[in-house]
Amino acid sequence: MKLLRIKMIEVIAVKNFNSKLYLAAVALLLTVVSPAYAQYGEGEAAAPSSSSGSTGSTEFSSYVDVLFNYEKSETEPRSRTTQSSGGILGGLGGSTTTTADDPIGTAKGMSVVAGFRRKGWYGFEFGGSYTKGGDVAKQSLIFNTLIYPFENNFYLKLASGVTRYVEYPIERTNDPIPDGDDDFITLNYGAGLGYVIPFDIGDTSLGIRLEAVYLAGDRFLERESDFEEDIRAPGILKDIQINIGLRFPL
Repeated sequence: MKLLRIKMIEVIAVKNFNSKLYLAAVALLLTVVSPAYAQYGEGEAAAPSSSSGSTGSTEFSSYVDVLFNYEKSETEPRSRTTQSSGGILGGLGGSTTTTADDPIGTAKGMSVVAGFRRKGWYGFEFGGSYTKGGDVAKQSLIFNTLIYPFENNFYLKLASGVTRYVEYPIERTNDPIPDGDDDFITLNYGAGLGYVIPFDIGDTSLGIRLEAVYLAGDRFLERESDFEEDIRAPGILKDIQINIGLRFPL
């Protein structure tokens, strides 16, 4: 009887030891598996990681645009008032107001901009342009912000940049002098509307860009010239631009 009791105690001890060992193994397995399951969730965690990478690669679309520029000057004509003497007889003198013609009128040229558009409603672009009207050349650096309010190819353009006017005529006396020209710089700002029409040639995707922009150039860096009566360059030069060209997606 005593021997049977000892055997029973041994069996119960072994069972308890095995149960504890089993529970410890299960607990260890759950400890390892649970975070992995929470992270990957039936194999779905790898998908967000790869999808995030693909989304990052397509989040922005980049391009290069080559545009033909036509500019119509809207600058207000600059006038000058001169005093005349009474002459030999000493009569009363008078004043004469003369208006200088716009030396540019219309200008034509080209611009090249490289830009990128965020998938959605905005983008930025940088570039340069060269236009010439009459004897005056305009060399510009461009920075534009494009807003796509409907998230399609219609956009609002917020234009800014810097323009250097080369050989702008200056009248120092009643008659222009041979070397009467000057160079100056304007800071530009303006706004406009545009649209890009996509099309394909074979496997190549292109676009036609059309836009109209009102642009003002402020010559405040040369503002001291405005106090010289003989300078014909206005303080602010204004243009209406019509731009058309090709888009080359990158």
